[in-house]
Amino acid sequence: MKIYRALTGATVRNFVRRTEDFCALNLPTVHKKIFLPTKAAAKSALLKFSMARGKKSARAVNLWKVSVRENFSPLVSVVVPNFNHAPFLLQRLETIYNQTYKNFEVILLDDASTDNSRDILKDFQTRHADNTRLIFNEKNSGGVFNQWRKGIEAARGDLIWIAESDDFSAENFLYELVPSFADDTIQLAFCRTDFIQDEQKIFTSEQYLADLINFDWTKNFAMTAAEFVAQGFGVKNIIPNVSGVLFRKKNFFPDLCLDMKLCGDWAFYLDTIKGGCVYYSPRATNFYRVHKNSTSLKIQKEPRYFIEHERIAEFVAENYRVPAEIHTAHFKQLEEHFFGYYGGKDIGELEKLFDVKKILRLKHKPNILMGVFAFSIGGGETFPLILANELNRRNFPVTVLNFQMADDLPDIRKKLNPNVPLIYLNNTSGLAEVVEQFKIDVIHTHHGATDSAASFVAENNSALRHVVTLHGMYDAADADYLKKILDRVKKSVSAFVYIADKNLTPFKTNNFGREEIFHKIGNGLERELINPIPRADLNIPENSFVACVVSRAIPQKGWQAAIDSVKRANENDGRRIDLILVGAGEMYDKLKGNVPEFVHLVGFKSNVRDYLAAADIGLLPSEYAGESFPLLIIDSFFAGRPVVSSNLGEVPAMIEDAGIVFDLVNGKVSVAELARILRTLADNPERYEQMKRRVEVVAEKFWIEHVAEKYIDVYRG
Repeated sequence: MKIYRALTGATVRNFVRRTEDFCALNLPTVHKKIFLPTKAAAKSALLKFSMARGKKSARAVNLWKVSVRENFSPLVSVVVPNFNHAPFLLQRLETIYNQTYKNFEVILLDDASTDNSRDILKDFQTRHADNTRLIFNEKNSGGVFNQWRKGIEAARGDLIWIAESDDFSAENFLYELVPSFADDTIQLAFCRTDFIQDEQKIFTSEQYLADLINFDWTKNFAMTAAEFVAQGFGVKNIIPNVSGVLFRKKNFFPDLCLDMKLCGDWAFYLDTIKGGCVYYSPRATNFYRVHKNSTSLKIQKEPRYFIEHERIAEFVAENYRVPAEIHTAHFKQLEEHFFGYYGGKDIGELEKLFDVKKILRLKHKPNILMGVFAFSIGGGETFPLILANELNRRNFPVTVLNFQMADDLPDIRKKLNPNVPLIYLNNTSGLAEVVEQFKIDVIHTHHGATDSAASFVAENNSALRHVVTLHGMYDAADADYLKKILDRVKKSVSAFVYIADKNLTPFKTNNFGREEIFHKIGNGLERELINPIPRADLNIPENSFVACVVSRAIPQKGWQAAIDSVKRANENDGRRIDLILVGAGEMYDKLKGNVPEFVHLVGFKSNVRDYLAAADIGLLPSEYAGESFPLLIIDSFFAGRPVVSSNLGEVPAMIEDAGIVFDLVNGKVSVAELARILRTLADNPERYEQMKRRVEVVAEKFWIEHVAEKYIDVYRG
């Protein structure tokens, strides 16, 4: 019976297509004045019927409430990939340059056209030289997705609009979609579409999407990608045409798209939205030209059509947590196409091209929610951002949640790649809803307060893994506060990651048990381009020996001891020693305007490696009891500089022979000992160069790529 229904529906559609082709070829007037209006009326009637049926059977869908921001006006890069579309370019380009939203640039691409496209493109570039660039290929790239990639790589904007050269749009397109990106979860926004053929509207996106009864296409909405895929995007490509889409610029282009002829855009959208949200607006319209002899129509009669759909289904299965019904529904849609337009006879042939059983055996990557205390200074605050960046680069669905438990610093926010979805949580009571809507599998927290907040949700969700990284806060907590946290997390945490052996002390002294859930993983950082700060900019003589401290400017971090040590070292004959202090806080405020000439206070800086590269050594004179795995050491190594540090936490194992470690005396820095070390290094170039040569070798273990691998193993449990 199911096959009969598929055959019946497909047969009707096949008959309509054949009739339309005949009329268009032999009876153009009948096609234009009778067939197309009749077809549109029939589709409208079917749409009304589907919507009426849908109102009775649609279930509630979780929608995401989009945050708004005043004066939000990011640069949009409009990419126009053209190949032999001269007849359509004038209308296409005029609807771009006439957009009511004005902060955009236009990148005009031509893929070795043989018509007069380039003359038209050059004319528009001349008329709009202030915001237009031309990029011409002398040899055809071989595929539209190669041009997409080229345009995205050339884009300077935060947002990308790929405006295909044969389509056109309403002039409010950008005005309606750009504001949604003020919400840092939104990764992609799209609008309604009218399908155009022979300059006539043949149907609409509302008609195309009428079978998805859980959506209301008459209203704007936002939805998590996880929910969007589970509600239908894993079954059919809900977004008819890329010209109706705006998305955040990504640092990498999904290779899966490049091998596809039909489903590449669908694969691109699925990859783009992972871990974030999608926004839809019916208030703007994209006009999508459907050509009778298009490549997509030809591919629909080839086995490749079903093979590409299988690859889409595999991608969904590997990257999204969706019910099995999504894949069986996808197969049912293909079954209808197979017996109808494709003309297939044997269901076994389709099952070989689209193997549902194989797809259902695939396991999805865990959806990861990375919780941060705040965008503030500290290893426990910056490391999760760096780890999230690397997980995103590896194509894991990762979302960062800012608990906002302290004041945010804009420069710390910049450490998170803008294409990593970000949620701001004003009230921890909303955490359970976030976990549900984003279909989170792992919540990873890095601070006692966020650990405790997450534990309430994890304790009541047996499918949720709670991972905690111990950055040293538990070590420094007072007994009452520590016991309160441990009591909360004991039942909820699936895995503790400790970065220093001493992180285990609070658990041992409180008889925590569960030794099997503890994993030792050191911190790691990203490699970055370094531009050393010129010493002249800091009023430092070129021949000075320079030490650089980077830390929170609190007394326990040893700023005063560093100053006193450098002062004592300079009292002896030998090479001058200067000190750079990078950081903000109590000590910075106290010292500002009241330091010797050899001390250079620069305040908080996000580009700390540039300052470390201006120095000869990184200096960590810390007396902080909670010091576990100082990121200064990694930053210094990545800047190519050895480190001199007090002996705390994992410092000796981190530095090895690429620096010097000195002991504290009764918990305090010995100024005399540190002064001696600095004087020795300043006056003994051979000793210094010996340490410096070891830096690159020792630094390799701190690459975030290696660290992320270990965390992925923990996430997968």
